[in-house]
Formats: sequence, C-alpha cells, structure tokens
Amino acid sequence: MSWKPELILLDLDGTLVDSFPAITRALNEALAARGLPAVDLDWVRGHVGRGARALVADALPGPRDDAAVDDLLGGFRERYQRVFLEATPPLPGVPETLETLAASAPLALVTNKPDDWAIQLIEHLGWSRLFRSIQGPHEAGARKPEPAMVHRALDAVGARPGNALLVGDMEVDVETARRAGVPMIAVASGARSAAQLESAGAPAVLVGLADLPSWLNAAAGPGAARVEWESLQGDDR
Repeated sequence: MSWKPELILLDLDGTLVDSFPAITRALNEALAARGLPAVDLDWVRGHVGRGARALVADALPGPRDDAAVDDLLGGFRERYQRVFLEATPPLPGVPETLETLAASAPLALVTNKPDDWAIQLIEHLGWSRLFRSIQGPHEAGARKPEPAMVHRALDAVGARPGNALLVGDMEVDVETARRAGVPMIAVASGARSAAQLESAGAPAVLVGLADLPSWLNAAAGPGAARVEWESLQGDDR
C-alpha cells in the first residue's frame, strides 16, 4: 500500500457484516410476541446505528414510556442472542480484505454494538487474531459519535489520530471521525447510500471494504481521506 495508516479503525455492522436480517428477525419476533406490528428490512436499515434501545423505542407505536421500551428491549435481546451468530454473514470480500489490511497495518474495531455481542461475533467469524483491540460502548463509556472508543483504540497501539483511518457506513461514523480528528472513508455497503454519505461529509465513498486496499495503494497519504474539518467543525471548534 502506498499509504500505510498507523491504525485502521473499522465499524462492524454494515461495514464488515450484514447484520440487518438478524436484527429484523429478532425485533419482529419480539414485536409479534407483544401484539405489535412488524417492521421491514428497509425500516431497520434506516433506524440502526444509535444502539438497541433507540432501535426498539423507534419500533414502538404510540407513547414510548420507559417500561414499554425496557420490555421490548428485553425481548429483542433474548431473541437476537439466539440467532445473530449464525444469521450475520460477512459482507462480500471482507474476510480476504481483512487479511490483506492486517498484513500492512494494525486493525481496531469501533462499534456501537454491545461489547459482548461484538466480541462473540468476531470470535465466531475467526477474526479475533486480526484485531489489536475491539472497542464498544460499554468499555469506552460512550457510543459513537463520541470519540472515546477511537481514542482508546489509538492509545492501544500508540497511533496518531492524523495518520489513522476510520472506515464506516453511516453518518455517525463521519461525525465520529470529525470529533476524533481522524481521517475517514465511507463504504456504501450498509445502512446508507453513497449519496447520503457524501451529503454527511464523507470525503470519499467506496462500494465496499474490498475496494479499500486498492484505494490505499493509490492514496498518497492521509490527506486523501481527510474530512474537510474546517467546514464541518462548526460550533465544536
């Protein structure tokens, strides 16, 4: 690779794996058990990314009191735990691409998926040896777009933010990179289209992770992936 980042930070759902059918199945089973209307796959794609509690709250019709959200969340988690390992396949080309990337740069996982589920899935897929760290919201103490998990991953390998790369499939990943001061590139393999990601500020959008090695090979350095921080920082500056 022409540009070898000091660390490549990878989102999980929609970037490495197709998690949406398993999420849809578990959520609909939990809704049906409570006599509530089902949601479809496209609805789930549009509502993921903010954590399971936000997802099930959005699926509840009518008033969303805490007790109803807690009840549906419990049902969803119980069903998802039973199905997600077998029903969450890698996206096309991802296993081979991870091997290629890991041979050239340290890899870290940064995901809003609960830590235990992320670890179980990575182990199930046989990818544990490829990642220097797996960062989720529990250990980091915050979800993306808060940059805590990115900072923890950078610290774990002594990488500099400006020479790392974050790869994700949602607006939250663009915002996380901005807050962390890390260059990023988006993939349109998950919950958002290329147009949506470009509108959110992604400096470049690839079809999927399998295109990343060739993109890095053509990149002269981190400037090729850097979000235009000056135009995006706004009130946070």
